[in-house]
Amino acid sequence: MNITSYINRKNKCYVFNLTKNERFIEELNLTDYPCSNKYEQSHENLFSNKDIVVFIISSSQVKDKSIFKLASKHNNVVVYVTNDSYMQNNETQCKNIFISYGYKCHGKTADDKASVFIYDIAEYKDNPDWLNNQNWANPELWEK
Repeated sequence: MNITSYINRKNKCYVFNLTKNERFIEELNLTDYPCSNKYEQSHENLFSNKDIVVFIISSSQVKDKSIFKLASKHNNVVVYVTNDSYMQNNETQCKNIFISYGYKCHGKTADDKASVFIYDIAEYKDNPDWLNNQNWANPELWEK
């Protein structure tokens, strides 16, 4: 999946660079979107279902699970986790944490500087092929 085209399909994009490393904004091609270095958690979702919230975080926020408290109110979230030493040494554990919160792992960026995880409620569960009206109960046979 091309993350840039995925983000561009959304109405609006809001970037929260919690690493405070401005270089990441340029490297991830996110300079065209509103960006902030801090995020104030709200009791309600301030963004519509067609907007996307992007968090750029260090692996320490995965380790202490604080990112999930910040992102819990949003329906569409992209998380870039910097590929620091903790992430490199505990990659499987970090992936498992994200998966346990419903995120899908989309690998690393082209330059291997960050790992990408996406939570999109609209694409949360893929429907299997067998789940369609062709395979449901057959009402014409109910009287037999």
